[in-house]
Amino acid sequence: MMIMPSNNLYRGVKELYKKHPDKIGILNTPTSWKNPTVIKNYAIDNGCFCQFSEDKFFSILTKSKSFHDPMFVVCPDVVGCHDRTSKLWLYYYQIISEMGFKVAFVAQDGCTPKDVPKEAYCCFVGGLDPWKDNNIKTFVGVCEWTHVGRVNGLGRLNTCLELGVDSIDGTGLWANNYYKLYNILGESSSPQMELF
Repeated sequence: MMIMPSNNLYRGVKELYKKHPDKIGILNTPTSWKNPTVIKNYAIDNGCFCQFSEDKFFSILTKSKSFHDPMFVVCPDVVGCHDRTSKLWLYYYQIISEMGFKVAFVAQDGCTPKDVPKEAYCCFVGGLDPWKDNNIKTFVGVCEWTHVGRVNGLGRLNTCLELGVDSIDGTGLWANNYYKLYNILGESSSPQMELF
């Protein structure tokens, strides 16, 4: 499983990437771009969880073309609403894919595996917490890649590990779970000061 701290390039993350380049990545957002030069694995989120800006979103997609392509780009979505997310997919998917990116569809409350578009490369399991926790399992393997967002606690982290999720992100991943993350990566120690 790839661990993608959101917008995080703390020293500890960089050190772990050197040892485990296939297990550490970065999830960039339109408001907090980190150049993928130190850590090569990255994906681009849309910023909809806070506030979507189409200009900032397409600006970061254009900026990424100066580097190497991200693993996937998250199509704009509406947190907690499958119907509105599906409408945004119909509008934005073509534009993003024509830019040459692999596109992630966000499964939101009300979505079922059959609702995930066939052309999606990644199924990004979003949704409000109760729905997400009850539905992660149903979306594993629906697309070539399965990503789970907002994995900030040990319960969700353990669930993702058990289910074989391909990648996870979370803003509180390092602050809350660094001992567990070091154990997942096979590290014998977790120098706390390097992570903050």
